[in-house]
Amino acid sequence: MILEYNRKLYIGSLVFLVIIYIVGLVGLNTSWRDEIAALTPYTLSLSVLVLFLNHREWNRYFVIFVAFSSISGYLIELIGVESKIIFGTYSYGETLGYKLYGVPVIMGLNWFLMVYSCGMVANLFRYGVFLKSIIGAFLMVILDLSLEPVAVSLDFWTWENGIIPIQNYVAWFVVALILLIYFHKLGLKKMNRIAVGLFIIQYIFFFILSYTL
Repeated sequence: MILEYNRKLYIGSLVFLVIIYIVGLVGLNTSWRDEIAALTPYTLSLSVLVLFLNHREWNRYFVIFVAFSSISGYLIELIGVESKIIFGTYSYGETLGYKLYGVPVIMGLNWFLMVYSCGMVANLFRYGVFLKSIIGAFLMVILDLSLEPVAVSLDFWTWENGIIPIQNYVAWFVVALILLIYFHKLGLKKMNRIAVGLFIIQYIFFFILSYTL
């Protein structure tokens, strides 16, 4: 099912995302920081919902990608936490909500959100699958560079001895690259302008927070 582009939906979605992330940005720099941080799983869930509402072709390939990227992302995090050999030695705090075997379940949806958004941005370039996947993977690493210090400050997760290893960024790139190759090869239309807006909003959000928290 291919939905027509809805300008009002796009503008409304963009305004909504800007508002909730501005509220978060301001709130996290006040005495209400802990309360606002606790809303992170809901903010991520709403962001995913907005992506769903603006995705223009709903077919089995899209459903498969949502399920595959979410489950794969969660399992990679689970293996990473337990083995300590993928991203390094880290553990999750309480801010991201309900945990299953030590990993917040929202992390699965977060992997989908990030891969999907970065994939949509990379799809703006007229390159082949592999080059677009590399661009998307680099975008995810760039986003993670700003995300990591914020995540530690807000108790999303913590690293051994407080040091973020280079290994984390290398593994982040490799895992993202694999998922993005799958994203670009899968038979789904890359039609979601709001995903590009969400990537930009999230990057600005974490970039500013990395200097203000």
